[in-house]
Amino acid sequence: MTRKAFSIPFLLATAAAVVTPAQAQHAPPATGGDPSQTAPPQGSAPAAVQPALPADDEAADEDEIVIVGQRDPNAVIGDIPPENTLSSRDIRAYGASSIAELLDAVGAQTHSSRGRDMGPPVVLLNGKRISGFREIRDLPPEAILRMDILPEEVALKYGYRADQRVVNIVLRPRFRSTAARLDGEFPTEGGRVGETADVTRLMIGDNGRTTLNAHVEGSSALTESERDIAFDPTAGSADPRDFRTLIGSRRLGRVGGTVNRTLFGDVSSTLDGQIEASEGRSLLGPSVIAIGDPLRRDTDSLSARLGGALNGQKDKWRWSLTGAYDIARAVTRTDREDAALLTASRDRSRSLSQTAGADFVANGPFAELPAGPANLTVRLGADRRDLDGRTRRGTTVTASDLGRTRGSAALNVDLPVSRRNKDFAALGNLSLNANAEVENLSDFGTLTTVGGGIFWSPVNPLNLIASVTREEGAPSLQQLGDPVLVTPNARIFDYTTGQTVQVDATTGGNPALDADKRTVWKLGGTFKPSSKVDLDLRADYTRTRIDNPLARFPGPTAAIEAAFPERFTRDSGGRLVAVDFRPVNYDRSARDEFRWGFNFTKPLRTARPSQSTMQQLRDQFVRQGGTLPTRPAAGDRSPAPAADAPQHPPVGGGGGEVVAFEHGNEGGPRAWGGGMGRMRFGGGGGGGGAFGGRLQLSAYHTITLKDEVRIRPGLPTLDYLDGEASEGGGGRPRHRVDVDAGYFNNGLGARLSLNWQSGTRVDGGTSGTLEFDPLAKVSLNLFANLGERLDLIVRRPWLRGTQVRLSVDNIFDEKQRVRNAAGLTPVNYQPDLLDPQGRTVRISLRKLFLPRPQFIQRTRPRDGG
Repeated sequence: MTRKAFSIPFLLATAAAVVTPAQAQHAPPATGGDPSQTAPPQGSAPAAVQPALPADDEAADEDEIVIVGQRDPNAVIGDIPPENTLSSRDIRAYGASSIAELLDAVGAQTHSSRGRDMGPPVVLLNGKRISGFREIRDLPPEAILRMDILPEEVALKYGYRADQRVVNIVLRPRFRSTAARLDGEFPTEGGRVGETADVTRLMIGDNGRTTLNAHVEGSSALTESERDIAFDPTAGSADPRDFRTLIGSRRLGRVGGTVNRTLFGDVSSTLDGQIEASEGRSLLGPSVIAIGDPLRRDTDSLSARLGGALNGQKDKWRWSLTGAYDIARAVTRTDREDAALLTASRDRSRSLSQTAGADFVANGPFAELPAGPANLTVRLGADRRDLDGRTRRGTTVTASDLGRTRGSAALNVDLPVSRRNKDFAALGNLSLNANAEVENLSDFGTLTTVGGGIFWSPVNPLNLIASVTREEGAPSLQQLGDPVLVTPNARIFDYTTGQTVQVDATTGGNPALDADKRTVWKLGGTFKPSSKVDLDLRADYTRTRIDNPLARFPGPTAAIEAAFPERFTRDSGGRLVAVDFRPVNYDRSARDEFRWGFNFTKPLRTARPSQSTMQQLRDQFVRQGGTLPTRPAAGDRSPAPAADAPQHPPVGGGGGEVVAFEHGNEGGPRAWGGGMGRMRFGGGGGGGGAFGGRLQLSAYHTITLKDEVRIRPGLPTLDYLDGEASEGGGGRPRHRVDVDAGYFNNGLGARLSLNWQSGTRVDGGTSGTLEFDPLAKVSLNLFANLGERLDLIVRRPWLRGTQVRLSVDNIFDEKQRVRNAAGLTPVNYQPDLLDPQGRTVRISLRKLFLPRPQFIQRTRPRDGG
C-alpha cells in the first residue's frame, strides 16, 4: 500500500465523521435513565445525576439530566476528564466476552508510547486500585456500567508512574450471572486447531462481589511441512520440515476466584486467588543420531497468585492498601546433539520465581487555594523478588540465585491555578503537577524519578496536557537472571554474508546489565468539535531520550557484530555457527513520535417489535409463574419508587402504556433474555424503538519522526528508520495506522479493523539491501446477541442470553514480503515463517444465564406530566 493510498481514505474517513449529523444530543451521552450513559462533563468533576422524564420520542432514550452537587463516587481522582467514555451500549457494540477481550478491542485508544515496554493500561475498578488485573480479567462486559479512558497523568494520583494510560471500569451496583463460552479456531490453510472453554460465575450485590472462574485451552502444533517452506539444503539430505514446528503445541488450565466485601462499614476489601498450569511442546529439527526422530523442547510451568486490596476513606482522604504474592515454577528440557562426536544429551533448565509486595496509597486535600483544594498523593511500597535458576547442559551445571528487595516512596502534588466557577477563573481550568519517587534496590542502590506537568482547559471542549519525566530504571530480575537456554538449529539471517544459516542461539538473562536513565517529554490534547456530534479528536507528541538503554539483542548486522564481537561465533570458513541473543545495554537512544486520531460514535434507533411479539412475551412471562400488574386507571400515576430503587423512566411519544421486561439486576443486563440492554417500548401513541444501537469509528495514525541508537561511544549512530535492523529483524516503520469500525443494532453486530504499517529496509553492507514491503492486515468480527432478537426468543426461549460470533483475523491473508537486491526472498524471511497462521477463523458460542426476568408495566399520563 502506498503512502497516497493510505492518506486519502484516512482523511476521507475523518471528514465523514466530522460532517455526520447527529440524531440525538450526545454530550454527555445519557440513555433511558441508565447511569452508564451519563459521562462526567468535560472540564468538571463528575456529578451524580437524576434522570427526568423525556419530553418527546427523540429524547426518550437520551434523557435530560439534572446536575446535583455530589461527586460520583466511582469517578477517578482529580480534574482531568476522560479522553473517551464508553457507555454500556457502546461496550456491547464491541461484542467482547470478557474485560480482557474488551481491552484488546480498544487497544488503539489505550496505546501509550511513554512506557518502557508499551504495556497494558493501568486498570481501576469503580475509581479504586485493584490487587491486579487478574482480579477483573474474566468479568463479563454486561456487568460494566461505563468505562473511562484517561491520559497517563491520572496514574500519578493513584501512586503509579505516568507511563501508562488509565482505564476506569465502573460496575453495575447489582448483577448476577453465569457465563459459559466455547471457542474454536483454525487457520484456513489448515494444520492447527485451537479450543477454549471458560465458565465464570459473578455475583454483585449490596454485600459485595464474588467471582469464580475456570478456564482451559489447548492448541495443536504446526510443522513446517504444513506450510510452503522451501527446503533448506544445509539441513542435510533428509527433509527436515516434518521435524520442525513453526508453532508448538500448548495446553493450559486455570481456576481462580475473587471475593469482595465491605468491612467496618465503609472499607472495601478484596481477596483474589488463582492457580494456573501449562505445558508446551515444540520440535527443533531432525536427529542425526536417532534417524527418524525429532529433537524436542518440552516446557512445563505451574504458577499461583494470592492478592488483596483494601480501599477506604477518612474524611476527605482516600486510601488504599494492595498486596500480592506470586510464585511460578518452569522447567524446560531441550534435546541436543553433537554430530561430530555422535553424542546426544537432554539439557534441563529450571526457574523458580517468587514475588511478594505491598503498596499503601493515600490521596486528599492539604490546602485550600482560590481555585480549589490542592491535593497530595503519597505512596509507600515494598516488595521482595527472588529468582532461582539452574541449568544443566551436558555435564555442566550452572546455578543462579538472584534476589532483590525494593523499598519506595512517591509523592505527587496537584495545584489548581484557575477553575471555572471558582474565585479565579480567568484561564479556564488550569492546574500544575509535580511528582517525585525514590526507590532503593538491594542490588542497584538508589534510583530516582522526578516529573512535572500542566493541565489546561481554556474552553470546555479543549483539554491540553504537557509533562516531563526524568527516570532511572533498573533491569528486571528476569533480564538479569533468566535461565540460559541454547536452542540448536535456530534459523537466522546473517546480514554480513547475506545467507540464512542455522545456529546455536543463546537466550536468557545477562547479569552484567546496568540501569538506564530516560527523559520523556509529552504534549497532548483532546478536542470535541461539537456538542451535537459524539466526536473526539486526540493528538500526542512524545520525545524520549535514554542513556544506557536496555535492549534485546538485534539481528546480526555488520555494525552490531563490530560492536559486540564476543556475541558471534564463526567457523574457519566464516560461516556463522552461534549467536548470543541475551539483552545488552547500548550507549544512548532517541525517539520522537507523533500520534493523532479520533473516536466517533452515533446512536442508532432500535426497531420496535410487533404487538403480537409483545403479547407472546407477556404470555411467556405468565407461563413462567409471573403475574402481570393491573393497569392503573386513566390519569393515575404509579407509586413513587423507593429512594434506593433503580430508576426506569418510561418511553413513548404520546403517553399510554409502557412495557418493559427486565432481569432482577439493578442496572444489570436488561434485554429480556439477552442481558444486553433494556428493551422498552411505549404503548398508545407509540413513537419507535429506543436508541439502542451504535455506529462507531476510530482511527489513529502514528508517525515516528526519529528512532536512533548509538551502541557504544565512538561508533556511528544507527538509524532504525533508515536502514538499521531492529530487534525484530527488519527496520522500524515510520508510519502506522490503526482503524476500527463497528456497527451494532437489533442484536446484530459487525466490527472491521485495519492495521497498516509502512515499508522498511535494512542495509546489509556487502550482502546488499533487504526491502520489507508495507503490510496491511484486516480483520472482521461478526456477532449476534440472539437474546435481543425478540422475534426469535418468543419461538425459542432458550436463546435468551446466547451470543454467536464468527471472526476472521487477517481476512486477506496478508504476510510480510521481503526481498534482497536480486529480488529474491531469503530463506529466513519466507512469508510462512514470519506469519505461520495467516488467515485464522474463530467461532465462539457463549451463553449468559441470568435471573428470571421481571415484567414492568407503567402508565404515563397523556399530558406528559
